[in-house]
Parts: sequence; structure tokens; C-alpha cells
Amino acid sequence: MATTKIWDIRGRVDKLIRYVVNPEKTADLEYAAAMHSIENVIEYDADAMKTEQQLFVTGINCDENNAVVEFMDAKRLWKKNGGIVAYHGYQSFAAGEVDAKTAHEIGVKLAKKLWEDRFQVVVTTHCNTGHYHNHFALNSISYVDGKRYYDNKETYNLMREESDRLCKEYGLSVIRNPKAKGKSYAEWRAEFEGRPTVRGTIREAIDIAVCGSGSRLEFLEAMDQMGFIIDQSGKYPKIKHVGGERFVRFSSLGPGYTPEEILERIRYNDYPEFPEVPPQESPQQIFDGQDRPVASMNYTAVYHCFVTALKITTERPNTNKKMCFLVREDQGKMRSYSDQLLMLTEHKIENREQLLAYRAEATAQIPEVIKLRQDMRNALKRAIRAGDEAMISKTKYNIDIYTRQLKKLRREIGACDGVLERMESVREKLTRIESEKFRGKDRLKNEHISRSGRSSSENVT
Repeated sequence: MATTKIWDIRGRVDKLIRYVVNPEKTADLEYAAAMHSIENVIEYDADAMKTEQQLFVTGINCDENNAVVEFMDAKRLWKKNGGIVAYHGYQSFAAGEVDAKTAHEIGVKLAKKLWEDRFQVVVTTHCNTGHYHNHFALNSISYVDGKRYYDNKETYNLMREESDRLCKEYGLSVIRNPKAKGKSYAEWRAEFEGRPTVRGTIREAIDIAVCGSGSRLEFLEAMDQMGFIIDQSGKYPKIKHVGGERFVRFSSLGPGYTPEEILERIRYNDYPEFPEVPPQESPQQIFDGQDRPVASMNYTAVYHCFVTALKITTERPNTNKKMCFLVREDQGKMRSYSDQLLMLTEHKIENREQLLAYRAEATAQIPEVIKLRQDMRNALKRAIRAGDEAMISKTKYNIDIYTRQLKKLRREIGACDGVLERMESVREKLTRIESEKFRGKDRLKNEHISRSGRSSSENVT
């Protein structure tokens, strides 16, 4: 079985050739690996390089010992020196399935079949932790006609199909119905070296959030707390960390990570839908018939009881017709009530004084955060003028942090206003629900006594 990949390389062709031909000699060279661009360089780990051994080298339409010069001669001949300078292909075999000689033989045959008629290629065979793999350094310009090589889905499929055909010819296994999407060179190289990747980090964060969530809202809150931004405004939902440069589509994260699949995973959890309150403030005291007046409950307990009532009447509308009628107009505001409950629970707010104090505190923080963000924006302008990429990245990250703080503060001030506006109405409705509950129990008790009395009279007769 062999897996295949190919990436475009922009910049200096000599680094690609030197890496492909002799990785030990290029262990200290900066090699372009991130997001298809050699401007984003990485230093290949010398310790990792010790585990990789070059075994065979073959040049096709070029001398492998002079490949850099011959690649550049072809570019100068056809006056095409810019853009994509080369392609780096890769073919990896399962451990123990081939020896070095066979792996190289297959690699050379693959390169000749795909590129021998028009392009210069250097094929090398390496061994890493028992896995033999071939590297292909392919000139982007044809030495025959000066036309560029175009890497697209069709040419990649041809590469994979020809590789599979050769594997069958040599009696090797073949991947059935491959579905995995291709990775960027940066992601492949990072995984190859055991370093974290952007998508790997996102998948790990999603797994953590899913395990601790019982609803979509809780999942979004968890991702927000871990510093991730989710954009669902376009056709393709996407995600990134606040310090990341670009969004990543959920569909590119692999099986189990589309929004629909994430929600399906959350449904299997048994976590509570809403934040818990201290045991002494349990909302069950309203619904189990215990004698606990609503007036004596603190703000968090009142909201928890009311949100629980909303949830019960929404999910089981036939449970209590009277209770459903009392909260019917509030059922469409479930998200708003849940956000207010989350704020009360997070800041342990029990009464009006604490609520007003927190609102004042949050309001006072806003000008401070705005000033800090503006300072960062000014620093960003200076960094851009100076061309300091490290400082640009750092200040952008800080700006995102302050923007998120502002959003949260403003959202929680709005939640405070909502609680102040609705608290009396919520208490009144809970009191009526409680009264209806007790009246229902009294009716059932009286009916039971009445039936018992009739039954006794009939028995005497």
C-alpha cells in the first residue's frame, strides 16, 4: 500500500533539491513548509533527521548531482523564473511491505510514467522509522516546451491511480475507496515530525468542548472560552483561534467534525442543559411539592427554576396546561433567559445589590478595555511601518483578546438589564406556577378522599 501527496514550492529551488537529494546535509536549512509557501520557513529538526536515511537517488531528464543548475537553466531558457518554482511529491509505503530497492524502483517508474516526456525530476528513496518513502523534486517548467506543470485534482488522481497500479503489479496492498482530503505541506510535515497542527489543535478543542456540553449553546460557550471564533455566516461554516491568521472550514477537519456531526455527538451526552445552582437552591423545590416560597429564593435560584419550567413546558407541552399558558409568551425568549442565567451563575449573583454592583463594575471596565485595544491598534500601525512580523502577529492577537472582552462585557451588561427588567415578572409567574401546582395536588387529594368515601359506602351497603 502506498500513499501519495504533492505540493507546490515557491521561492528557491536549490533548497528543495538539497533536501530531496540529501536531507542530512540540509538539516540546518530553513525549508519552506507552511501553507504552500517557502517564505514561511521552518528549521528541520536535526534529531528527527537522524532517523531518516537516504538510500537511492535517480535523475530523470537531468543529472541528480547537477539538478539545481539544470532546473534553473530550463527556467532561464523559457524566461519563467517566478511563481511556483517546483513541486515536491511524496510516496510512502507501509512498514515492512517493501525493501529500499523495490521502493525506489516503483518511485522511478511512477515518475517516468507521469513526467518523463516533458519534465525534469529527481527521485530519492528514504527510510524513516521503518517506512520507506520516495520524494520527487519536479521542475515546474517543462524543459521541452516551456509550459508549466499544473497540479490539480485530475493530475493528482492520475498520480494516485498510477501508484496503485504499480503497487498491484508488485503485489502490494492498495487503499480501497480513499476518501481523505489532501493536507497542506505544512500540516503533513508537522505531523511527520510529531508537532502540533492547526487542524489537530482545533479537533482537540472540539473534542473537549463536546465532552463537556449538553447543548449547542454550551458547546459554543466552551469554544468561546477556549479562544475560538466560529463563523456561520457564509455557505461553509468555519473556525479559527483568536490568534490564528485565517479560518478553517469544519468540513476540512475530517469525519465527525462537521456542525451536524458535532451536534449529533453532543446529543449523546447526558450533561445538564443549564448551569447548576447550589443544592439549597434546587429548582425541584418548586415542582416536588415542598414548602419553599419563591420570595425567599435568590436571583440565581429564581432564574434556574424559571428556565427549568420553560424547558419542561417546551419539551413536554401536555405536562401542565396551566403552567404552559403562564410561560407561553416566554418560550420564544429561551436563549435570552439562558444567557441571563449563565451570567448570574458565573458571577454568583444572589440579589439586586450584587447585580447592580457587577453591572457598575462591568460598565467601568469598558473604557479601560477600549483604551488598551486602541493602544494595541497604535502599536500595530508602528509594527506594520517597521515591518516587524513578530510584533504584528502579537498585537493582532492582543487586539482580538480585547475585542472579545468588550463583546462579553457588553453582552453581560445587557443580561444585567434583562434581569433587572424581568425579575419581578419572573417571580410572579413562578409563584403562580407554584400555586397551580399545590392546587393540583389538593384536587387530586380531595378526589382520592372522595373516591375512598364512596367505595366505603358501597362496601357497607
